Amino acid sequence: MNRWLSVLCLSVVMVLGCGSGGGSGAGDLSDTAQDAAGPGGFVLEVACDDTIDSIYSDPGSLPDAKGAIIRCAPDGVMTAAQIQARADEIGYTGKPLASGARVYRVLYRTERGNGAPGYSSALVYLPDAPLADKLPVLVASHGSRGQAAACAPSLNDPAASYVHIDFERQVLPLVGAGFAVIAPDLAGYANFGAAGNPPSGYLSAADEAKSTLDGARALRNMVPSSLTGDVVITGHSQGGHSALSALAMSQEYGAGGKLAAVVAYAPVWFSFRMAGSIFLMTDMTIANSPGTVGVAVWYTYTSGELYDGPGGGLAPFQEDKQAAIKKFVDETCWSKSYPALEALGTTLNDIFSKEFISAIVSSAALGFDCKDKEPAKSICEKWISRYLGDRPHITGEAAQVPILLAYGGKDTTIPPDQFQCGIDRLADDQANVTQCYLPESGHGILPAMAGEHAADWIAHVTLGTPMTTSCPSDKILPLDGDGNPIPCMNPPPND
Repeated sequence: MNRWLSVLCLSVVMVLGCGSGGGSGAGDLSDTAQDAAGPGGFVLEVACDDTIDSIYSDPGSLPDAKGAIIRCAPDGVMTAAQIQARADEIGYTGKPLASGARVYRVLYRTERGNGAPGYSSALVYLPDAPLADKLPVLVASHGSRGQAAACAPSLNDPAASYVHIDFERQVLPLVGAGFAVIAPDLAGYANFGAAGNPPSGYLSAADEAKSTLDGARALRNMVPSSLTGDVVITGHSQGGHSALSALAMSQEYGAGGKLAAVVAYAPVWFSFRMAGSIFLMTDMTIANSPGTVGVAVWYTYTSGELYDGPGGGLAPFQEDKQAAIKKFVDETCWSKSYPALEALGTTLNDIFSKEFISAIVSSAALGFDCKDKEPAKSICEKWISRYLGDRPHITGEAAQVPILLAYGGKDTTIPPDQFQCGIDRLADDQANVTQCYLPESGHGILPAMAGEHAADWIAHVTLGTPMTTSCPSDKILPLDGDGNPIPCMNPPPND
């Protein structure tokens, strides 16, 4: 049990798309905007004359159609040389990037995980040197950034500079390769805090998946004559969870096209029972494990707000800490430390209510039945159901969709025994997985190091081009010190 607790602490720390350093976004690399009929043959078939600020404001009455463009603002151009220079700077190791892009910011209609109408902001990149006359729709899903308004990737706000580099590492190799890309912020960021607009559900499968699938519809609505019927979703870390969740929901929800492929870079696909297990780590403090604490707070708060209504996200926390928790979520992006949380106590047990911890911890960590007495029974059943539901099974036609699953041998964010749990789950679902193992890659840099191969694989699957690259290894098989394969961590149960 001690080994499990120490590994669990390591595996959750800095989890889900975190990294270090700042980075340049579209706003830094863009110059003046081009008109709708620019290079690359793309002609916008929606009006695009809104201001950038309006993308993040009250959308007014929402259209009925999922993926409908509510607002669109030109956001300049990026030359191929600019993309190449920045990609090189952040660790891209592939062949030269040949395309620049016109950049837009859009707001589009989606649906929230709770079924309510919603809307998501996004960046859109239309290449000036596309790979083909018609391209697949490509949706790029971001890693963890925090849930505050300033954390939205499209803003490239300094508050989120610690992790913005990971967003660029995923998007720029795809744009530079000549793909048309939409990168959703996810619902909840734009018009943050407005009535009926709860924060984006952090690692909430349905909330992420719907914004992702409707992002595909939104790009198709912008330039339908330039796109094939195929949809490809890529995602890094938390974004890998978004991508796989979208795949799991694609048959039921649809994507405005054929979901043809998924690329998942080090996806978060372990059992979400871990979110209720971390209270057993008595040596973990807020100061020495800020990533772990941030994950627990963001996941629990945003899930509660989304599914239990306004104020529902605060119920699992101690009453005298609730105002500070709300302020933290509303104002903080992913960082190295969280003084606002350190001020609330030493460990998670000083933040969450004793009633919540007692109700869920043994069931989450060990798979025990929920207690019979109320309110513990209802609390436990609700949260265990959410933990299980936020890693949905991939079944039916979705299990036939090709998945490129990439992982780095130096990934300390999601260590091998935890990542193996995701591999085992995909195998149990009989998903159509091709593995790509980069022994020298860490977590944050993985999309840059695997970017050329991912772009090559996407083109092969959707456009029929021959493969010109290969992975260092087509088998993700990290070994322990004795040379034995590392099995899935257990407990908690891998269900």
